[in-house]
Amino acid sequence: MDAQQSPDIAPPWRGILAKAPLFAGFAAADLDRLGATAHERLVRRGEVMMRTGDPGLFMMIITLGEMRVVLPGEAGQEQTITKLGPGAVIGEIALFDGQPRTADVVAATNGKVVVIERAEVLRLLAQDPQFALGVIVQLCARLRGTLSQLESMVFQDVATRLAASLLRLAQGKPPRRLDITQAELGQLVGASREIVNKRLRAFAAAGIIQIVPGRILLLDEAQLAAMIPGRTPETQG
Repeated sequence: MDAQQSPDIAPPWRGILAKAPLFAGFAAADLDRLGATAHERLVRRGEVMMRTGDPGLFMMIITLGEMRVVLPGEAGQEQTITKLGPGAVIGEIALFDGQPRTADVVAATNGKVVVIERAEVLRLLAQDPQFALGVIVQLCARLRGTLSQLESMVFQDVATRLAASLLRLAQGKPPRRLDITQAELGQLVGASREIVNKRLRAFAAAGIIQIVPGRILLLDEAQLAAMIPGRTPETQG
């Protein structure tokens, strides 16, 4: 990874780590120990931060900007699995199990990440059972989320998957503006760009969204939530 390190920033590491779901609820002392080995890097749009097959020597927490998690194909094609923003932890699977990376991670925008080295995390796991338990709980939550995404891909139609993806991508981004192309959305929901375009135009005609080149504005999140089985506007968060 060749991202440029920021030389003049002294961020509040404990605050950044405490906001990451993987470390939520951890003791301040543990966060300080992790922070002592962490460093911040600047990221440029299009930069490949991790590659499939690389060793898991570190993980990253996004503090600014967005990252795409991508599965590369043998013929050069790629499939975007998800798009992550500030607070998301990336690369923890290979870091914990010592196996090669399972996907590429590409910067979707300029931004910043906090990098934490594997050696310090493993040392805390060995020394502190509560720390290890907290990590296990968060990894299980990540697995449940992955299974839920797989279930939607198998059993839900494109319109439902698209509504769910729009709501998920919009979380924490007032005023609900998504800078994403229809091709990227198609990869996320497992449908062609043409089908996604057709569904988005239907949403726009119903006054649910507004489409501009490279951008989607959510106008009626309640209608989007109503398309998803078991989800209501009150349960969006």
